[in-house]
Amino acid sequence: MAGRGFGPTYVKRTVRMNSIRKGLLGGSRFWLAIFGLGYVARWSGKVTKRGEMPVKFSEALQPGEEIVIRHTDATRGRAE
Repeated sequence: MAGRGFGPTYVKRTVRMNSIRKGLLGGSRFWLAIFGLGYVARWSGKVTKRGEMPVKFSEALQPGEEIVIRHTDATRGRAE
């Protein structure tokens, strides 16, 4: 089996395919629960955006310079 390892990606894909085949299509409650847990795990990973966020702005400051970050209220100045 050259080129086919048992790394995390292979295991995840195998479990996902088994959960679809045996749980959704086959009717096994155990594999259906595994499918549900995997779906919730993938969804929560997308929602919480784990990992490092991309840098939106980067600028080197010289000695004595400063940067001020402000948040303005979105409703201020609107006619209600």
